[in-house]
Amino acid sequence: MVALSRGPLVGIFHPLKIALGTAIIVLSVGAVYLSTLIFERQEMLAKVSRYNVAWSAGQGVNEFLRLRQRVSELAAGEGSKQEAQLRFEIVKNRLELFRSGEFQPFVLEVDDRQTTVESLSNFLHRAEMLIEQVENPATARAILSEMVPLEGDLIGLAAEANNYGGQQVARDHEELLRLHWTFSALAWGLVLCTFVLIVLLERRNRLLVQAQQKLHALNATLVQTSEDLEKANSAAHAANDELITQNRLFDTALHNMSQGLCMFGEDRRLIVSNRRLATMYGLSPESLRPGSTLEDIIRLTVQTGICSRDNAENIHSEQLSLIARKKRGTLLQELSDGRVISILHQPMNDEGWVATYDDITERHLAEAQMVHMARHDALTDLPNRILLRDRMVSELARCQRHQRSAALFCLDLDHFKNVNDTLGHSMGDRLLREVAARISTLVRREDTVARLGGDEFVILQADVTQPADVDQLAQRILEALSEPYELDGHQVIIGVSVGVAVTSGISDDPDMLLKNADLALYRAKEDGRGTYRFFEPEMDARLQRRRTIELDLRAADFDQEFDVVFQPIVNIHTLQVTTLEALLRWPGCRHGPVETEEIIAIAEDTGLIVNLGEWVLERACRAAANLPGELNFAVNLSPTQFMRGDVVEMVSRVLAATGFPANRLELEVTETLLLEDGQRSSCALRDLRALGLRISLDDFGTGYSSLGYLRKYTVDKIKIDRSFVEQISTNQDHMAIVHAIVSLARALGMKTTAEGVETEDQLEIIRATGCDEVQGYLFSPPKSLAEITDFLGNSRSKAAAA
Repeated sequence: MVALSRGPLVGIFHPLKIALGTAIIVLSVGAVYLSTLIFERQEMLAKVSRYNVAWSAGQGVNEFLRLRQRVSELAAGEGSKQEAQLRFEIVKNRLELFRSGEFQPFVLEVDDRQTTVESLSNFLHRAEMLIEQVENPATARAILSEMVPLEGDLIGLAAEANNYGGQQVARDHEELLRLHWTFSALAWGLVLCTFVLIVLLERRNRLLVQAQQKLHALNATLVQTSEDLEKANSAAHAANDELITQNRLFDTALHNMSQGLCMFGEDRRLIVSNRRLATMYGLSPESLRPGSTLEDIIRLTVQTGICSRDNAENIHSEQLSLIARKKRGTLLQELSDGRVISILHQPMNDEGWVATYDDITERHLAEAQMVHMARHDALTDLPNRILLRDRMVSELARCQRHQRSAALFCLDLDHFKNVNDTLGHSMGDRLLREVAARISTLVRREDTVARLGGDEFVILQADVTQPADVDQLAQRILEALSEPYELDGHQVIIGVSVGVAVTSGISDDPDMLLKNADLALYRAKEDGRGTYRFFEPEMDARLQRRRTIELDLRAADFDQEFDVVFQPIVNIHTLQVTTLEALLRWPGCRHGPVETEEIIAIAEDTGLIVNLGEWVLERACRAAANLPGELNFAVNLSPTQFMRGDVVEMVSRVLAATGFPANRLELEVTETLLLEDGQRSSCALRDLRALGLRISLDDFGTGYSSLGYLRKYTVDKIKIDRSFVEQISTNQDHMAIVHAIVSLARALGMKTTAEGVETEDQLEIIRATGCDEVQGYLFSPPKSLAEITDFLGNSRSKAAAA
């Protein structure tokens, strides 16, 4: 095959070589001819251009001389003015030639030439103003006098131009010769390239021969490939055998699936099913023969008793609907033995479908448990808020239909926090379960007991026929939950406060009913706990007022609406003012006067007391700069300020901003603070005293007064509550209490201050107890900054006069 292909290739390249040789000869002759022709033509051009610059210079000199002749004639009183002007214009034109074209490089080559041309230009410029009067002999002589010096320069310029032209022609001649030889070299280079091309073509011919050889080798490769294809065909047969094996494996996997499966064709007859499906429904594998209809299979499941007829018909009807609509869907079927089967129906492209059957009994039970957990309290298993509301909606609707009433009880355990704090949260959880059990024994089957969270329980009493039923249940709740609890050897006694709201039977709302019961619970707590109260409309009015004050308090501008007044604390022996207590007032409230206690309570509940308390402290410290003397200042701190903010950092910041000395500041705290968070409070009080200020225990005797607190929390002063001072002159018990407090404080190295002193009798009795300071309207009510300034001034004047 290779030999046959080489002949034609060689025959093709032989004429190509002859043609290339001929072309080279023709190109060589043409190159010689063109070189000779160019040489001759350039010689002729050189002769023509030889006189270009010299001619321009000569013509310029001649025209200048002719102009001089005409001017000389006019100077002698002869000649024509027009002829002289014509010659002048010709000379001007010649000057333009000197400045352009081939003449310009000649002029710029030497400075003297430039000077000559400049001199000629200057002459022409001056003469242009005189040429109009050249017929005047005097004017002609003036022009002539300027032309004489230029004549020699112009003649010299012409001579130099002639010489320059010769040199330029010689250079051009040499350049043309170089071009000639360059062209010849290029022509011979062409010849050389042609020969190189011939060599390359010869090389290409050899490469083509080699390519033919490679094609022969490729042919051999194709033969080998054919043999490989035969082997691949054998491998395909082996793969087919492997596919058969895979099909057997698929069949094994099908029958070992955790789900049941069946496939129906477009004729709605069974194509394939697995053994799991038969086992799931208690059928024999032989009963699920290919070609069976869906109705045949359903009939078998009913016969085995695994499905009831109604259940099977319902599932069949739903599946037929999916088949007719060619929709994918999931059906749930509950079998007679309690199992739950999920049937996933998946239509195919034709009229057939695939269905998988999954036993989801455990998952179904888990979901049911999750639903139960979502609607029940995890600790007590009582209904939670969600389920309670659903039952409230149903019960209220029933009450409206049948003109009946229902009652809602809100329960809050008294002192439950003490159980958590002393016995731990696990014991608290056990107590809550015991409480839930006791409440459940007090109600009927149709009633609902729910836990909303923490120690808050709710009872929905259904079908109330007479008001006495509600009172009796409330009383039973108080009695049952107040009985002692035995928890791992601990006897726990708690109480309960109850708020009750009764439906009107007209248009009750679940949320409103719960709100009303909660308001009644709040009232029960205010009235001393351990009791129950029914909702009354004025409770809502009080709540609305509180809400309004809260909104105003949130929006209030402290500097514009609030004020700080000062009440003096007097040394009981000298009757001199030692301290001023800063008290908050809200004269700018839009809803009229608000008691300070109410402001503080709302501010504490909302957390606004943190910012408000800091504002009072800063206002009091800044007021000190306007008051005479070195008086101390007392400012109250709320427990909420300790719980929600860094009170130590706040006090330090205010002292730094105002420059008020820490040793003149007294911070008053209540016993409630010591109960809220003992460790945190202890650290905060210690850090405050480290700043140099003093701590006073306010309203001592009204809370959980304990010698342990006085020992654990170091304070500098105890303030005796006004409730003991008011009746001290008529009540021996109060006198004994005050005397005991003063003696205790003196023993612990603390000072005492009696609050609420309004009469001289009270003052004398308190002085007899050994109390250090007194405070009250007997000396001064709380006063504004200006008033207290005047008061202090008058006091000092009286003291000085005495």
